[in-house]
Amino acid sequence: MFTHLVDLVSGGGEFELTYSDEYVDGAIVGLSPKILKKLRRGEFSYQDYIDLHGLTRDQARDEVIRFVQESFARKFRCILVVSGRGLNSRDKQPVLKKGLVHWLTRSPLKRLILAFASARTYDGGAGAFYVLLRRNEGKAPFVTPAV
Repeated sequence: MFTHLVDLVSGGGEFELTYSDEYVDGAIVGLSPKILKKLRRGEFSYQDYIDLHGLTRDQARDEVIRFVQESFARKFRCILVVSGRGLNSRDKQPVLKKGLVHWLTRSPLKRLILAFASARTYDGGAGAFYVLLRRNEGKAPFVTPAV
């Protein structure tokens, strides 16, 4: 139990993921189900957004990393990432949407994120994600490992 709490506070914990054809969400293990439920319902106001339409996978990854780190530094708590549904992709597959889940749950972003969920229809639906960031207390510079 203690090691789980240390992981939760330090940002080293694992993510629990839920997938369906259209819907995806993830949260660090131990996050209150009430918080994830509010995020799914769109009850957190997002403070900024990024639209990845038209970007390659590599460009999108770099932009997401930059955007999340900047949002955390600006002490935002909730952001919106619009990845698209992949309908205009070569194979009609959601390449950026799948990549986004991978990027959010791995270093260097993993330590900054509490949860994410597919957005409500009016915010982009299955082609967008609400991302709930950890609190940035600003007591010391936050450094992510270079992995």
